[in-house]
Amino acid sequence: MKLVELYNKIISKEPYNNMNVFFESYESFEEIPIVSRYSRLDFLKEEMNNDKVSEFLVSTAIFLMNSIKIMGTTDKPDFYAITFTDFDGLDEGDVIIPNIFVYPGPASNGFMDKIRVKKRKAASREMKEVKKNFHMLGFETVFDFHESRFYDSASKDEIIRIFAVPKISSSKIKESNSLSSEP
Repeated sequence: MKLVELYNKIISKEPYNNMNVFFESYESFEEIPIVSRYSRLDFLKEEMNNDKVSEFLVSTAIFLMNSIKIMGTTDKPDFYAITFTDFDGLDEGDVIIPNIFVYPGPASNGFMDKIRVKKRKAASREMKEVKKNFHMLGFETVFDFHESRFYDSASKDEIIRIFAVPKISSSKIKESNSLSSEP
């Protein structure tokens, strides 16, 4: 597979083709999927099995996170993470698709603290699946993993979101929270 093929069949059709999408002024959080249409994965599925496609997409998300870090301004303390929200095909061994989670700086204060408070003692099967992909790529130790679950009465579904937060971001959040809590 050629990288230009990846660009032409996936990246060129996604919002992050223009990296500015990660630096917009969002009111609340935004999640930008690595692939927004399942049909765009067909050519990858011809080249490799679903586990490898998932790993490939996770590696693309990690690449984007590094690019965001390099391109971002240091005076704008936005929060970024890789998230996973679609686990419907987990039983069938389907591909899991990562998103880039963007939360604007001021609104993100205390956000991770809320997620940490609700941390489960035992890892869910969704968490295990996400961590497996990072482990296979050698990146499990570079990220902190958190899970959020809530029941959405409108859709009558349990909403599951797994966060993979770069450890450097996690330590910056801890530092800023401890500094902001001083009198």
